[in-house]
Amino acid sequence: MKKSKFLPTIVLGCICLVVALLLSLVNSITGPIIEAAQNAAANEALLEVLPDAKGFEEITIDETFPSAIKAGYKADNGYVFQASVTGKSSGLVIMFGINAEGKIVGTKVIAEQETDSYDAKVFPDVEGLTGKYTGMGLDDFAPYLVAGATLTSSAYGDAAKAALQAFAIAGGADVDIRTPEQILQDNCNAALGTTGVTFTKWFATEVLEGIDAVYEAADQSGRVFVLGETFIGVKADGTILDAGTVDASLITAAHEAIVGSSMTEITERPEGIDAHVTKIYKTASGNFVFEAKAEGFSVYQYEEYSSGKNEPILFKVSIAADGKIIDCLTLSSQESQGYGDKCHTEEYLNSWTGVTADRVIISSSPITGDCTDPGAIAGATYTAQGYQKAMKAVFAAFELLNAQGGE
Repeated sequence: MKKSKFLPTIVLGCICLVVALLLSLVNSITGPIIEAAQNAAANEALLEVLPDAKGFEEITIDETFPSAIKAGYKADNGYVFQASVTGKSSGLVIMFGINAEGKIVGTKVIAEQETDSYDAKVFPDVEGLTGKYTGMGLDDFAPYLVAGATLTSSAYGDAAKAALQAFAIAGGADVDIRTPEQILQDNCNAALGTTGVTFTKWFATEVLEGIDAVYEAADQSGRVFVLGETFIGVKADGTILDAGTVDASLITAAHEAIVGSSMTEITERPEGIDAHVTKIYKTASGNFVFEAKAEGFSVYQYEEYSSGKNEPILFKVSIAADGKIIDCLTLSSQESQGYGDKCHTEEYLNSWTGVTADRVIISSSPITGDCTDPGAIAGATYTAQGYQKAMKAVFAAFELLNAQGGE
């Protein structure tokens, strides 16, 4: 008898159908069991972070809550919020119990994909972070970073703050959950009468009297001048939208200085300028702009472990004709997050404003929190020292150029 060529296909199809039916049957049996086990674990976690609580009731989490908050539960003696953040890896899920006074009384990591070395430093109750936030409220919140586990501990702090904000929101409080960067962008848009435009800080090549910072609109519609907490918008044609109580002539002078500013690169490098200085420019007003590189922790780390890879910090700095730093900007770096990457923050960069050559020193090691040296970063000694050494080279170049008439 001739065998049908379709028989193997039919048999295989029957086998797949049987397997699918069996899997469906198994899932129908085990699914409720797994769900029940997960619910039991969740309920156990709720009681663990908010002891003696009764009557847990899930609340609705909408856009008014921080994006990190994924679930919330109200009880008779407080709230429990579940936050999901990204540390070394995504999927770091933490529960926070907050009592009726708005203080954290318990925390529990219920899911994570962090590395084992981070686990040991961050998650234990005493040695790590789960006990660091106990007793904190939104008014006295202070994030806690763990050396060697910066990404994980930073994310943990973000989750804790989000939970405290969620508690205030659930209680009817008006909480601003925007980041400082979002607040800055919103203030700039409001001052210039725009919506959704991105603003970038202008790197100052001229001294602007009375002006703390200038932000330029990405669509070139104008600039925003910041004086203290006042934001004043100026259209591209120089029209001041609303100076308020500020002297309008101050804004006009600053705007004209920016528009009229120009600089020329010095292409023939004078002898004696250190290799840390990579490019030199001179403005029409007699100021100098230097691009430089600094060997920070990234260079030290990779050379120390012989990986064959190093990435210096790249920055630029403008110096007025009188020898004072006008502005400083870190262009790129691969420094450690939470410590060395502070060289990108406005707080750090602003600390260089007004500094003269005689004030630049190489900080002692290690740099502590009470160090007031220009360019010092507590806990990031190699980053700071690399920046300081490069800045000394910049000032040496500035002095050499001045001695040669600036040409």
